[in-house]
Amino acid sequence: MTRPSPASCSFGKAAEALSPATLDSYERILKLWLDHVGDVEVSQITTQDLRAYLAWLRTDYKPHRLSGEDHPLAPKTIRNVWVALSSFFAWASTEFGWPDPIQDVPPPRFEVAPVETFTKDEVEAILKACEYCKESKTRDRRKFTMHRATGNRDRAIILTLLDTGLRATELCSLKVGDVDMKTGRVHVRHGAPGGAKGGKGRAVFLGKSARRCWGFRLRLLVGRAACLSGWARWRRGCFRASGGAGVRCDSG
Repeated sequence: MTRPSPASCSFGKAAEALSPATLDSYERILKLWLDHVGDVEVSQITTQDLRAYLAWLRTDYKPHRLSGEDHPLAPKTIRNVWVALSSFFAWASTEFGWPDPIQDVPPPRFEVAPVETFTKDEVEAILKACEYCKESKTRDRRKFTMHRATGNRDRAIILTLLDTGLRATELCSLKVGDVDMKTGRVHVRHGAPGGAKGGKGRAVFLGKSARRCWGFRLRLLVGRAACLSGWARWRRGCFRASGGAGVRCDSG
């Protein structure tokens, strides 16, 4: 019996210049599917098999999340599974001439959740949390707060995200030369080097407050090619600030 190979599909999709994150997602989805269907011939997979698999994901599958939560997969996640399977069978059909059973499986529907913006009070609370540590309460002395050593950096990151709407990977891929401190223009580079989703670069702009913060921060960096931030540092800064302010900050 021939077992379909997610790695082979990933290799084929890599030729289409998809991002590493997309390839990892495809491979992870296909491995889950393989674990479910077992060692079967790809050419023997039917439309009914795929319909049954998607129904199983909606109702009976228990995700293994780091948080320990086991609530059902979101409709958008089910749609992502369909996209990965569709990509795999289209590739297999082209490469080996096998039938494409997913052609008769309609893409699962999902509603695009509205993006909830921060209120003015939430923004002020996050910025304040960038500057000060959480209030300490001790038994033998008065409660107190301390300034954060990373306060200016974290404030600059938060203001940049609020002004530009950059994604995390786009922010972490910025170079000093990508930012014009006079005009506030930020150049998000095309392709993987810029971290742009779908490789679509663009220009966005910083406000005066963000530029003042970065002006101080940039004086501490060496060389025009130095990165403005790293992924781990971005995560620490955002989650620390939002957590200190009592505001939820999603990691995506």
